[in-house]
Amino acid sequence: MVYPTGSGVEAPAARKQVVKVTSIFDVDVKSNNFYLLLPDEMRLRYFEASGGKRPIDQDILEFTDRLTKGDYRAVEWSTKWALIADVQPAVAPARAQTAKKVETPQKKSFTKQQQMVTGSVWRFVQDADLRYKVRNPAYAAMRDDIESTLRQLPSQARTQTVDAKLNELGMMDHLDEPWGPVKAGETFTVRSKLTSGFAGGQDVPMLFRGEKFTLPYTSLEPFTELVTEP
Repeated sequence: MVYPTGSGVEAPAARKQVVKVTSIFDVDVKSNNFYLLLPDEMRLRYFEASGGKRPIDQDILEFTDRLTKGDYRAVEWSTKWALIADVQPAVAPARAQTAKKVETPQKKSFTKQQQMVTGSVWRFVQDADLRYKVRNPAYAAMRDDIESTLRQLPSQARTQTVDAKLNELGMMDHLDEPWGPVKAGETFTVRSKLTSGFAGGQDVPMLFRGEKFTLPYTSLEPFTELVTEP
């Protein structure tokens, strides 16, 4: 299945079609293109949830997990894009083809954040009270109100002015909420790749206590250790 980058509808892809990728981008629930992955009966529920700032229904997340094979990225070319799970390299990139052979480097040590990839299992090494971020429902409304009074300004100047006023009012795009306590020895499995979240944080979508949560990496890092790699 291939999707347009602008307005339009998805269309069946031609098998063995060769394209030159121009960019790779995310299509998770925080992206503008996520709804294109959904069948009609799921789209209305998705828009109602995202507009009402409530959790996305679990069956929608399970459907897109299966569709994307857990990798919420897409490759773009010309004016179209497709899920990265549905494509494979036709030829190696030029820089890989022409790279000179070099001595095998020593095994690289990875940071804990780099190790926290899809399928890895982690354990809490101490008791902790976790916190998470949710979107602030008042933020979008306040932003719209301020923008409506500044329509005479050029786009860039308007954006800068709006951001300055929101900062002056102390209005944040997120609320910092307590998630709850965890005990040393509890484990969780990372469900998806690291994605850059709002509020400038790195979010880690994961399977945890039988439900799907997104917790900022910084709230987990001090209390976890790797159990098994994917």
